[in-house]
Amino acid sequence: MSITQSPIVKIAIISDLHVMAPQLLVNDGTAFETYLNRDRKMLRESAEILDTLMGDIIEQRPHLVLVTGDMTKDGERLSHLLVQEQLQRLVDQGIQVLVVPGNHDINNPDARVYDGDSTIPTQTITRPEFADIYRNMGYDEHSCRDNDTLSYRRDISDKLTILAIDACMDRLNTFVSRGDARDHCKTSGRLEASTQQWLVEQAAQATASGRHVIAMMHHHLVPHFHMEETLASPYMVDDAHDLCQRLIEAGVHVIFTGHLHISDISQTSRLQGEMVEIATAAAVGYPCQWRMATCNTSSGKMQLRSMTLHSLPSDPGFSERARDVFKNCIPTMTRGVLTRYWPEISQALDNYRSKHSILMRYINLPNSPDAIAQLLLQHLQEPVTQVYIAFAEGNEGGQDNHHLVEQLIDGVNHVVDQTVRGILRPLVKAAMRLRIYSTFKLVLRSILEDRNDIGTKHEAIINDHTAIIKL
Repeated sequence: MSITQSPIVKIAIISDLHVMAPQLLVNDGTAFETYLNRDRKMLRESAEILDTLMGDIIEQRPHLVLVTGDMTKDGERLSHLLVQEQLQRLVDQGIQVLVVPGNHDINNPDARVYDGDSTIPTQTITRPEFADIYRNMGYDEHSCRDNDTLSYRRDISDKLTILAIDACMDRLNTFVSRGDARDHCKTSGRLEASTQQWLVEQAAQATASGRHVIAMMHHHLVPHFHMEETLASPYMVDDAHDLCQRLIEAGVHVIFTGHLHISDISQTSRLQGEMVEIATAAAVGYPCQWRMATCNTSSGKMQLRSMTLHSLPSDPGFSERARDVFKNCIPTMTRGVLTRYWPEISQALDNYRSKHSILMRYINLPNSPDAIAQLLLQHLQEPVTQVYIAFAEGNEGGQDNHHLVEQLIDGVNHVVDQTVRGILRPLVKAAMRLRIYSTFKLVLRSILEDRNDIGTKHEAIINDHTAIIKL
């Protein structure tokens, strides 16, 4: 199969494969179990998931497959070689594959071999090695490359261009083995001004030549809930608002992303036009989904549908078991996130204490990640779990979620009761109602009612799984 000049182009989109090569688990034990317990990814099954997914994609016979990053568990060279070998199955069938890296994939200090109760560092890869491993999947002479990143432009036909955007910050990752204070893998995304300009110029050139331009990136460009850029900033690219506007002006109106492991479509409207972002969930964890898109470059429309990996050869009930894992790992995920980002959280708390020293005399905040996790889970675990699952599944707006909002607000009230002492408690609650609850409700409504651009004249609801989108 080859991509012809036909106006119809079938595209499969997969993201966040997080494949762990089987060789990386030498002996099962507490080390690997500890990792699994703080994550919803089905790492034991990741190689089988990838193998099954490749078979499912081949059955769909797409012209093109887009992979929006995080191909590996933690950037292990062995995992990359396994992913490349499996993606090559598609190439051998005449299917074009295009990839971009995710924050897990390059220069990752968390690349480990697991052996019983211990872990051993294993080889990760560099940026040039990523381009070499996936050479015929976007990094060959048929692509126009950015000089400073792994971004590229690929003309698929005389009517369609793919703009692959690399916003990863792995150059800033730190390694204890290299003398740094801690092992740390940067989650957030950023593009330098020169790369932004290059992307805009490439998009404008493709548009001027009569091509529709579809972008792909690991990080988010369009928020998937109100204030995502503030509340979940590592999942959005820096300067998203300005970059989005510039890409719209250059003729880009659709972008595929991943990173947050959700099936969600978000849209933002500007004077220059609209940008629709299609976030694809991870097959390696619930909701175990990927996507198929049929682009008609003559009509300028794309029809989208979600696909679910329901079963594996070794596990007919795989997706249901993945849902149980997702639900049950919320406590350990909460503790893991708080522990991982405790230096940043602790610094923010110290800054707040210094600015509000009188107020803080009456507030007894926990002083460790475990204590904060225990407090939050005690009062918020059940409703937060329900919200998170609904958000990940997509089309959450079709459910009656009013009771969840009330449960969450009630849980926040209990947290205040437990942390604020004496006569200030009613005052703090009153201040929260005035300053926080209105924003809190807007955030929850944007998630639970699946609303884009909530609170603006462009507010809209989009079907997350069967949408028809203008290119």
